[in-house]
Amino acid sequence: MDELELRPTILLVDDEAMVLNALQRLLLHNQEWEVLVAGSGAEALEIMARQPVALVMTDQRMPEMTGLELLRKIKEAYPDTVRMVLTGYAEMDVVVNAINQGEVYRFLTKPWKYKELLETVQAGLQHYREQTVRYSEISKQLVRANLETVMALAEAIELKDHYTKGHCIRVRDYSLRIALALKLSEDFRRDLVYASLLHDCGKIGVSEAVLNIKGPLTEAQYREVQRHSILGFEMTNKIDYLRSASVIIRQHHERWDGTGYPDGIKADEISLGARIVAVADTFDAMTSSRPYRRARDFKSAVQELLDNRGTQFDAEIVDLFVSLLDLPADLSEAVANPRRLLLVGAQAEQLSELQNSLPAASYEVFGVATLAEARRHLAEVEMVICTQHLPDGDGIDFLTAINHLQPQIIRIMLIARQEMATLAATVDQAGLYAFMTYPLQPAETLALVENAFEWQRMACVLKFV
Repeated sequence: MDELELRPTILLVDDEAMVLNALQRLLLHNQEWEVLVAGSGAEALEIMARQPVALVMTDQRMPEMTGLELLRKIKEAYPDTVRMVLTGYAEMDVVVNAINQGEVYRFLTKPWKYKELLETVQAGLQHYREQTVRYSEISKQLVRANLETVMALAEAIELKDHYTKGHCIRVRDYSLRIALALKLSEDFRRDLVYASLLHDCGKIGVSEAVLNIKGPLTEAQYREVQRHSILGFEMTNKIDYLRSASVIIRQHHERWDGTGYPDGIKADEISLGARIVAVADTFDAMTSSRPYRRARDFKSAVQELLDNRGTQFDAEIVDLFVSLLDLPADLSEAVANPRRLLLVGAQAEQLSELQNSLPAASYEVFGVATLAEARRHLAEVEMVICTQHLPDGDGIDFLTAINHLQPQIIRIMLIARQEMATLAATVDQAGLYAFMTYPLQPAETLALVENAFEWQRMACVLKFV
């Protein structure tokens, strides 16, 4: 069940048992919420440490900790919780000041009126729901922006070292397969995605002449390459959302036996994420061609991992990874069936341009003229590309509706290049992945569509669609 569908919890706080019981009886008549009680501010904080609370209603006059002191602590520790206070008229100036400072959402005076109390509680819970939805949407937008930035930087790394084309993506996919098998948390998987895509970002600071040497490296050249793990750490550690990933980036060349670099740590001193990326990175490096050697076959690469379990690698991670290689990939690069794209409201030549820009074996593109026709096909498609002005409605409204009802469908708006500036705000409004501008450029169009599906894959795994 979605968190927003659960019955919200109300916490009542008062040191007088009779008042507390009276409030509890009044609110328990309504089945829309759960009601908990606490006899002091300290007890209230203990309850909130154990479970989420949507709304707190507290008496102001209590020994040891006043109601406003309690609400200040709640504001600091649980800012999403709606805070209300019960007070007498004599303390009104204190309460008004607290409201102006954002410490209190509403106040009720004693003696309270049942209807007023009920309406105030309902308003507070509605505020909580709206706030939670708003924060959720903002969080999704931030995660999307963060991931797209990381993906763009990963592409920049591969431009620096073109022999590793696709390496970062494959390391990410191998790492995610391990994390999913271990049932690791969404936050961990997100950090792992960032780290695996950026594990070689420090190579931006390494000379291209060294990276592209065809043959064994000298000791000095090898030391320069080794610097990339520290450089990568320094690049990412200053960025809040990459701070956890930066540790993985720094440690992904450490060895289980302590003979790795840059810090020579060993065994469980190495973060779990770094131990996962180490296996994924090494396996892909062995099975990919480099300037100084040809790719090895999977069988010999697997044997190399097994030979080094417990010395270079965490033995449990190696064993799990090898077992997963016998299973279908969770994030397979191969597409069993062509992806279906729906083009809405475009002209015949634009449909033809889009079809010619995408490989027919991987993408099936078809078009419709109206929104009514488009709605009939939504269950069959993975991407909708829509113009703005259609005979039976507005394309922005249509894509916005899809965003709310079927967010798993990738949404792209087809516009003329000169319309970009005026429609920029539409990206957030309709939850668009991007704009597609015409006249279409085949290479640009293919890259946009492929990146959109790559984004969708990550969104599904990280669960923010």
